[in-house]
Amino acid sequence: MANETCFAIIRPADTTAISFNVRNGPGTGYAVLFSAPVNQTVLTILEVKKDEGGTATNGKVHQWFKLRFPDNRTGWVRDDGVAIYGDCAAYGYGLVAFSAFALTRSESGEPDKPTPPPNDLQRIQKAAYAITGAFEGSGYAAFNNYDAGIVSYGLFQFTLASSSLETVLHRYWALSNGRVADSLKAYEQAVVRKDQALRNDERFKNLLIKAAEEKEMREAQNAVATEKYWDAVYVGYVQPRELKLPLTLALLFDMGINFGPNHSFVRLAEQQLGVPSRSKPGQNGITEEQLTKRVAELRRDSHYKQAAAQNLPGLRVRGDFWLSLCTRGDWNLQGDNNGNVNVNGRIVQVRNP
Repeated sequence: MANETCFAIIRPADTTAISFNVRNGPGTGYAVLFSAPVNQTVLTILEVKKDEGGTATNGKVHQWFKLRFPDNRTGWVRDDGVAIYGDCAAYGYGLVAFSAFALTRSESGEPDKPTPPPNDLQRIQKAAYAITGAFEGSGYAAFNNYDAGIVSYGLFQFTLASSSLETVLHRYWALSNGRVADSLKAYEQAVVRKDQALRNDERFKNLLIKAAEEKEMREAQNAVATEKYWDAVYVGYVQPRELKLPLTLALLFDMGINFGPNHSFVRLAEQQLGVPSRSKPGQNGITEEQLTKRVAELRRDSHYKQAAAQNLPGLRVRGDFWLSLCTRGDWNLQGDNNGNVNVNGRIVQVRNP
């Protein structure tokens, strides 16, 4: 039976690859069924086996992952073609809070847990999600229909206009066979074409709110946030600069949700600080604290400018929040004496989220 909490992304170790072979068994001797494109994601892991032929790299036997693809085809992909994330304890990997890019293997081919990431990344990710969720709305069932997103829904306000709501719903439909999922499926074509009529469709609204009571919908929202925002921020900003501070990672995730993962604030901060783009703090003449604070200042200024232009003073709160954490020096994101931070009037636990 599939473990519906552990997922894979097609992400080959060969970064020049544009696709990776999917076979009908756990070894290169099996026929290729089809090729999966790089970065295809939210693939449920059905089974894990070591390479039947004992094929190894650097003395360690490869593993193979049997995956279910969005069109319900299944097939096997070798471990150097995937990254995994989620609760993968059933397969020996434990909880993987972000995509594991380099899985380790024992001599026998039995799974080893991925090398733990620095600075308790699982806690940081949970804390970041809780903070951003508090800014974005009122939880997994949050719904609004009054802005350019047409319909905005969920913990991170996935929108119909940007197709992120469509992505969440497709993931939910893949996980759930319940009555609410079936009822929402009737709206699939309207969702795909971003039908403006959904803005005022009360049945659609009520079904989305009801779906948030299901763990499948909550898992779908978390998975899409991880793939489209957390992973994108990690690969685009954190890894190349070897950033480590919990506050930095949480700030950048929140900015990815708020401005999109390809915003220019980090590059502008580097330019203003006189260091090369994508260079490593500690090696380029500045500290990570200096870079993060400058990013927070630029973000604060952006919020203030938008607030003035639109006469919406409430927009300043989000910029003030992150800059205040930098000013207080809470670089390890520990919060107050009780481990809490105040997010626009809502108390969020960050030390033990």
